Amino acid sequence: MKKRMTAAIAAMMALLLCACAPQNPAPSVETTSFEEAIATRNSPTRKAFREALKTIHDDLTWPFFPDAMKIEIVEPATIDDQQFAIFDVDGDGEEELLVSITDTYTAGMHEVVFGYDAEKDELTMEAEGFPGITYYPGMMKILSSHNQGHAGDVLWPYGVLTYDAASDSYQFTCSVDAWDRNLSETDFEGNPYPTDIDVDNVGHVYLISDSEGDHTLNQADFEKWEGSLFAGKEEITIPWQYMTLGNIS
Repeated sequence: MKKRMTAAIAAMMALLLCACAPQNPAPSVETTSFEEAIATRNSPTRKAFREALKTIHDDLTWPFFPDAMKIEIVEPATIDDQQFAIFDVDGDGEEELLVSITDTYTAGMHEVVFGYDAEKDELTMEAEGFPGITYYPGMMKILSSHNQGHAGDVLWPYGVLTYDAASDSYQFTCSVDAWDRNLSETDFEGNPYPTDIDVDNVGHVYLISDSEGDHTLNQADFEKWEGSLFAGKEEITIPWQYMTLGNIS
């Protein structure tokens, strides 16, 4: 009897150990093979991007900018604290290099989108603006570096660029500003505040400049215009990373 109980206990323990033993997880499915990753890393596009980033990092010099446009980082920040991303931001099926330099004096702050011309084996500049650009499919919104007009707290001036596939670059679409009557009864040219446009007497109007000229809109008309401009546009999340040598390589 004792032997049969011992055998039964041993069998039960074996089952418990088998049930509790860690199981080998199902193999994960790799979306990119090692060979594909190496090929991408060694592609002419990536090599050109690394060369540009090394120039920015080591020489503190912008591609496409004159020597006078040296990058001057304000301490305690360093060039390693600035950011870059490699991402198809314009939707053309090819990667772009985005670089953002912010830890410097205002005039030196830049965010640049570089493309790559395979035929010429060289970088191209697709767009440039003040850091903090909001990217949308085929479009970007760039805030002005200053708000020194009559907009006040009504609106921070901004510009909109639209991607042009033919030139593989972003082209000017419009600029947006505002006029707060509390700040001035006249514009910089001495023209009086347009009360005929501000029909609801909200105390401010909006100033739009585009390829067709300059336009002044009241609150209601501006909301319709801006709503149409950004209709169906979802902001793109950019995979920013710090400009360290490890990330660059």
